[in-house]
Amino acid sequence: MSQNESTSHLGFLISGFASLFVISFLDNSRGPILPLLCEKLKIPYETAGTFLTLGCIAAVISTYILGHFLKRTSERKIALIIAGICLIPGFVAPFVNSVATLLLLGILMGASVTLMGTLTNVLTIKGSPSHLRGRHLSLQQVMYGIGSLLAPLVFSKLLFLDLDWSWMLVGCSFAIFLLGIAFYILLPNEPFVRPVDDVKRRLSGQGFIMVLLFALYVGGEVLASMWMSTLIVGKQGLAPELAATYGIGFFALLGGTRFLCFLFVKPSWESKILVASLLAGILFAILGQQGFTLALPMIGLLGPFFPLCLARISREFPEDWKAMTVHVFIATQVMLGIMHQSVGSIADALGIENAFLICPLLLFLALALLLFNLRKARLRTLSGL
Repeated sequence: MSQNESTSHLGFLISGFASLFVISFLDNSRGPILPLLCEKLKIPYETAGTFLTLGCIAAVISTYILGHFLKRTSERKIALIIAGICLIPGFVAPFVNSVATLLLLGILMGASVTLMGTLTNVLTIKGSPSHLRGRHLSLQQVMYGIGSLLAPLVFSKLLFLDLDWSWMLVGCSFAIFLLGIAFYILLPNEPFVRPVDDVKRRLSGQGFIMVLLFALYVGGEVLASMWMSTLIVGKQGLAPELAATYGIGFFALLGGTRFLCFLFVKPSWESKILVASLLAGILFAILGQQGFTLALPMIGLLGPFFPLCLARISREFPEDWKAMTVHVFIATQVMLGIMHQSVGSIADALGIENAFLICPLLLFLALALLLFNLRKARLRTLSGL
């Protein structure tokens, strides 16, 4: 990335950190509200899965469109447009009283979360020099962890006060409005430079493996975070407000491990950390599925994988990092759509505890691809010597 290989831009970094913090509330409100909406609207798990799947379809389409805009206009203009789109779910939430309006909300939330999530990584990568990118992306993900940690607390407080669940989304829209003002102030109104589009490399075997690896990992992590409450409520009979608190431990570990990466990680450690985080996620996902409820929050030890893997991708594709970032998030949403619908259908047929096995399966497949990628990288290094 020639334009920011050795320099940082504070406006991009602050915007990237703040936007992921804000959107984490909207993202992680879906898991806790699903059990409530299933009960309120008397819908099966399969419909809840459709709610998430339609969001993933909307995310794929909107991210694909975002990829074209990134080649044609500045990040500042794109950020302001995305902030406007993300305001909409808060206006729709109070009127969700049927399956149709629920699915509409799922579409809007899916598109909003993914557009803002992709943007945050573009902003942080652009604002980071190459040698600090892993640490900056880790700190950015700490913001997600903090927001995700606070989201179930806020949601539980709303339920305790007998307030409607929709107030969570209304509050998110207000925060996003403030975020849009921050974008306008912090992001530079600089001339747009058309990026190099290295299609050949982006579509190579190496690129495909990295995209699939990342998508498998995110599928496992999101399954754990979004279906954890439903597993606890449906299998163990805990109240939704109590089940939501288990997410606190999950996101505390997610954010805490990422913060440690920001403070201490060295490039030479990254490969070992990637492997160790996946191994821990697989172990605790299996234990949690087997009924050890306290193991479920421990899946948050996956935390370091997301930022370190994304930093690895940006370094392996230095001239086409924007396109690769979009490519990664499109593949991720396809994976999430398949995963959510599968979990919903399997949960109805075989029980939510059996559907939850998809989580360690996805993480195991991600681990297999990671080890293959690391071996290939080692061979390329040796052959270069």
